[in-house]
Amino acid sequence: MKPSQYLAEPNDVLYRVKRGLSGYVSYLAACEMNEAFSEYVLYEPILRILTARGYSVSCEFQCPGLQQPVQGDHKRIDFEVRRGTLRFALEVKWARHHRINVENDYVKLMAFHHSDPSSRSFLCVFGVRSVIEHIQLLKGSFREQGRPVFADFGRTRYGCRIYELNIA
Repeated sequence: MKPSQYLAEPNDVLYRVKRGLSGYVSYLAACEMNEAFSEYVLYEPILRILTARGYSVSCEFQCPGLQQPVQGDHKRIDFEVRRGTLRFALEVKWARHHRINVENDYVKLMAFHHSDPSSRSFLCVFGVRSVIEHIQLLKGSFREQGRPVFADFGRTRYGCRIYELNIA
């Protein structure tokens, strides 16, 4: 792709994440790694793609704007991403069913956005094609960013969709 053919940021890097994850997990499936599949398997390739494109990335970023518990698990954003004046949050979900619970992700992304209204917030949904083709999210909460990307190699059919927080 020539530089003039790149999408505007962050669309270009998010498209690369969709492509990269679909191919990467297909490769892992060929290596018989299916038992290890979870959203955490997706973190490393996402981090590599973002940093390769010149972004600064914080993983498991403490979510601003939410009251944190005194003890236990703090509310964290999977990725806080910056480059120049562009800042966005990215939450990641491995979908195993058509209906996935994204309420906590929605709350965290909304709090992130409210802490910096110039920021953007995205939800990355990954899974087998038959599941994510018909995924159901919180109605009206997100809008799809670009088109889904699927890697279809016969036995392995994985795909990725990215949604942007719908700020009303």
